[in-house]
Amino acid sequence: MPGRDTVDFDHIIVGAGLSGLLLADSLLDTQGVRRLLVVDPRPADDRSVTYAYWSTRPTILDRWAVGSWNRLKVVDRRGQETSATLNAARYVAVSWNRARAELFGKVSQDSRVTLLQQAVDLVWDGTDCGCVRVGDTVFTGRWVYDSRPPRLPVGAARGRATHMVQAFRGIWVRAAGQVIDTRCATLLDFSTDDGPDLAFTYVLPVASQLAMVMAVRMSASPQMPDPVPAATRLLGSADWTEVAEESGTTLLIPSRRRRQGRHILAIGRRGGRVRASTGYAVTRILADTERIRHSLRTCGHPFAVEPDPWWQVILDRIWLQALTREAAELEEAFLSLFTRAPVDSVVRFLDGGAGRSDVAAVIRALPPLPFLRALLA
Repeated sequence: MPGRDTVDFDHIIVGAGLSGLLLADSLLDTQGVRRLLVVDPRPADDRSVTYAYWSTRPTILDRWAVGSWNRLKVVDRRGQETSATLNAARYVAVSWNRARAELFGKVSQDSRVTLLQQAVDLVWDGTDCGCVRVGDTVFTGRWVYDSRPPRLPVGAARGRATHMVQAFRGIWVRAAGQVIDTRCATLLDFSTDDGPDLAFTYVLPVASQLAMVMAVRMSASPQMPDPVPAATRLLGSADWTEVAEESGTTLLIPSRRRRQGRHILAIGRRGGRVRASTGYAVTRILADTERIRHSLRTCGHPFAVEPDPWWQVILDRIWLQALTREAAELEEAFLSLFTRAPVDSVVRFLDGGAGRSDVAAVIRALPPLPFLRALLA
């Protein structure tokens, strides 16, 4: 693939989202990195973006945390609440817009970094390097990390591949009085939606007058949910105002091959770091960043990263198939997890860090019929 110019780098990172910036920051602390190219068309901006994830130890993101909880609750369609206390983890919310602005600034000011705020046209594997085309220019790097959003698998539109779209819309609400209970975060609230898809809200109560209310809908095509009913339920008769809004979509597809050639590694969403059955990603991306750095240090290449366990890949495919066929029925499955299985096992399962004993506990808690039908399908 010809280009007018060629520029050589030790590493090229395509995409300056969560996985790209965390990896760039980590690589700059790695001995021997002299030239790093980061390509992303998006400037750092002030739009509100909040990530929630499970944490069992300190991470680089802690400095941007807006809240953390060790007590969670789930709410069924009738409004009945079930709560649980985490023993080995905390549920953490971070302001990604603040984190991205600071990381973006830190990376871009490093003299070893070249930052291009342009769209990438093509990534491919060369003979002795990875290649990235931006406009008419081809850049080469010893290693290329591709975090562009994945596309739908071939055949998805004709029903031959399993996928879901997770659409989310959230609002930050400020109450007129101190009416918000900050001791417990709402992980799943099914009481404000009665549609055919799997839809719920979660609530991050960061202060007695401030909370994030996020509505989530999983369906075969993007359908933006409405968080206002959940905000009204949370605040009751208290006056409140909306102070910020967040929205977006994530494609949920089964994990796939990460090594894209001799010099290219898929990371982030493209690398299957978003858990296909649940949408959780932050903990997996943090761990992946550490593994890539360790692989470079010990093996001289970035590919010695652990693949997802085979049983996790199979479970994700079955779960996605069940969501595709009978999404609304899986509300019972999510509720069963928190009423019939140890909460720490559930957390590890949702985040992709479960061991076999955790998986066994989760499987025993789930209603079998939707998943058996999905398996047979």
